[in-house]
Amino acid sequence: MKKNISINLQGMIFHIEEDGYEVLSRYLTEVKAHFSGYRGHEEIVADIEGRIAELFAARITPLKQVITLEDVESMTAKMGRVSDFQPADEADDDEQLLASAVANGSAQGTYTSSTGGSTTTDVPPTTDEAETGTKRLYRDMANSKVAGVAAGIARYFAVNPLWIRLGFLVLALIKPISRGVFDFDDESFRFEGFSLGGFAVLLYVVLWIALPKRHDGTPADEDPTFKKLYRDTDNGKVGGVSAGLAAYFRVDVVLIRILFLVGLFAGGFAFPLYLALWILLPEAKTASDRLRMRGSAVTLSALDSNLRDNPYAAGSEESTPNNRPVGTFLEDSFSNIRPVLNGIGGIIRAIVGGLLILTGFSLLLPIILGLGVGLGMTTATDWVDVGPLQPFLLFNDISVWAVLSFFLLVGIPALGLLLTGVSMLLRRPVLSRAANLTLLGLWLLGIVGSSMAGIRASREFQRESEVTQTVALNGLTSSRLLLERRQLDNDQWVGLDMIGIDSAQAPRFERIISAKGSSDSLARRTAATSTTHNLRVLNDSTLSVDDHFTYQPKARLRDQQMRLRLLMPRGRTFRMTESFSNWLDAEDYVGGRQPYRSENFVYRMKGSKLECLTCTDADLRGGNEDNADDETSADYDEGRADANINLDFGGVDSFDTSESGYGAGRRSYSESDFDHVSVAGPYRLVVRPGSSYSIKAAGSDEALRQLLVERDGSELVIKPRNRSVFRMGDFSSEASRVLITVELPELNHLELVGGARAQVGGFGTGDLNVEQAGGSQLALDGKFGELNMDLAGACRAALRGSADELIVDGAGACEVIASRFTARNANIDVVGASKVRLNVTGELQAEATGASVIEYSGSPTNVRRSAVGASSVRAVRD
Repeated sequence: MKKNISINLQGMIFHIEEDGYEVLSRYLTEVKAHFSGYRGHEEIVADIEGRIAELFAARITPLKQVITLEDVESMTAKMGRVSDFQPADEADDDEQLLASAVANGSAQGTYTSSTGGSTTTDVPPTTDEAETGTKRLYRDMANSKVAGVAAGIARYFAVNPLWIRLGFLVLALIKPISRGVFDFDDESFRFEGFSLGGFAVLLYVVLWIALPKRHDGTPADEDPTFKKLYRDTDNGKVGGVSAGLAAYFRVDVVLIRILFLVGLFAGGFAFPLYLALWILLPEAKTASDRLRMRGSAVTLSALDSNLRDNPYAAGSEESTPNNRPVGTFLEDSFSNIRPVLNGIGGIIRAIVGGLLILTGFSLLLPIILGLGVGLGMTTATDWVDVGPLQPFLLFNDISVWAVLSFFLLVGIPALGLLLTGVSMLLRRPVLSRAANLTLLGLWLLGIVGSSMAGIRASREFQRESEVTQTVALNGLTSSRLLLERRQLDNDQWVGLDMIGIDSAQAPRFERIISAKGSSDSLARRTAATSTTHNLRVLNDSTLSVDDHFTYQPKARLRDQQMRLRLLMPRGRTFRMTESFSNWLDAEDYVGGRQPYRSENFVYRMKGSKLECLTCTDADLRGGNEDNADDETSADYDEGRADANINLDFGGVDSFDTSESGYGAGRRSYSESDFDHVSVAGPYRLVVRPGSSYSIKAAGSDEALRQLLVERDGSELVIKPRNRSVFRMGDFSSEASRVLITVELPELNHLELVGGARAQVGGFGTGDLNVEQAGGSQLALDGKFGELNMDLAGACRAALRGSADELIVDGAGACEVIASRFTARNANIDVVGASKVRLNVTGELQAEATGASVIEYSGSPTNVRRSAVGASSVRAVRD
């Protein structure tokens, strides 16, 4: 039986037999005595002890946990002894130091005995490879950063894992090789492009799955067979990067520096590469680091040779000269400004954290209140306003699990923002890993539940039907009636249309109610039973009509819409209150001329138009008698509703087309040979055909100085010279008082952005592309082969004339009013609360998404419609 002793070598606990302990003690005493003459000898001895600990760890196996004398002798054979390379005169000195160390009791070296505890260490590969003599590819989990793939490949080829990781990173980030590297004309196989990034990711995933794991490898930092890349600051000039690379690859450092200089001037990629290596690579501070940097084994003789050959090494007694003035200056500068950068980083962290907390809380509070409303725990009037729709209407058809799923879907991200902000302020995680995984699972559950609820809800909007409710107004017996509008501010607004009927009939009232459902019968039932609208016969001459309808308490939201029709005998005269008159549009009057003070006059129906019996010409607005310049735009205010019954179209605003209304400045421009007009800014534009090119501008001198008119190829560009944000308000005011008149033989493309208003008329037979954005308005009159309109962002267009093909692509609350524009075929696609009213005689393809509405007349021969969600596509009367 042998006595075992526990020792601690550089933080690693080993159990060693007593005879081995005595040999190790004398060995370390010799080492300490030899290197004691070097400055920093404690660091050198610590490196040697660390190397010994690595070798001992390699001897430990699950069946062998004790270091024997043979293990110690094997270590000394690999590390070498001081006597193997020490001159005779130095050996005498070391003997004296050794005797002194034995006498004062310090002969055991720098390691300490330990009687408490032990540590487990990774065991090097000694099984399969040792027995078969063949290498196998594994995922090296002892040195892994992600999955151990790169570390395993590095161990297989005996290289540093850094290079394998850099290779994967470069391949993953590099742009795809030029298209057509693999390009085969055979239809059965065609691969037009080869992405190295995708290949690298795919290869990594495949190796991750295919390769077995291995946990018994020595960490790379402790494995003597691996060279490691360091920054060699002893021989470096700036950061020691080039010197470290030269030592690693065993090439002249001048070559590395030349390559960096060439890369610096050949695209500049070398500079960020150098900085990245400077930051990522550690500095070779110890003698062991310098040996590993060159791939040399850490032995006593190698350490001694390195210290002797490098008079400026850490262990040398001579002082280190400053041969890196640039690098030292930069490192000192960064060290000095680091507190400032840390302070700035702390301020940024606090600001970002506060914003995240504020944003998360602002989102989470209404979500929680909405949950309370959805579950019936509170009412909308107590905490939250849900708009014109009553809360019961939103939640009558939504189950509790759907409400909870939607809450999880939107509430957890809001909570995540809040907790992220708190973590940034506290500089520590707020939730544990288990809590984070729980929230992730709940969020995924919310996604699944919300998706199922959305699919179920979408089925209830597949079909659309309408019903007509007729109310006889027999109580109105007076020869002259008074029509009143009862203005409400709840639920849904309705529009009104007045229609003349035979004089012998009594006045009557119709409600056309539409709704959606999973089938036509359910849609009709919903339309008939889910809404309430009131009208009152106050006496024999007064009719009061509500301008909103309400929902029944048990109603379910099915995109209910209502249109009202008042059928008035043509021989019956009537008056209207001002509010009732405002319910109608200018086009509802004869000649499109609406009185200024409608409540003062008497009316009757003439056809389906209102005729003012007591008005003089001065009492009427607009009309065909206006001057020619206004003729194009006089009736474009029709767009406010444009024969639409249930929608409030804003229409386009007319503007003065006479130069006399725009300041005293006048300018003419000589640009020519263009068929594309582009306007950016709140200018007033008139475009008309002409035999030659003409561009004139009217406005104040200051506004005209800021106006830029130039030709870019076939495009005439009109925009401000200076769009400084500091004078944007003044610019908009000045630009709105500029009138630009353009005449050209042919117009193929028109582009309006930034609040521009344009009147375009007189062009015919050709094709026209129109692009509108940013609140622009267009009044267009003409005959076209194909009219293609692309609208975005609350822009409006009113059309007159005709086209063989009308294509409208709109988004973002745009409006197109084209009831007086006849299209043979039309393709309409609108999203985002957009509105389109058109007249089609041939084929119509209409797609509406996101609460958009498409209304059409003209009895098209073929209609293909698609309405998603709260959108609708429906036919209306001319």
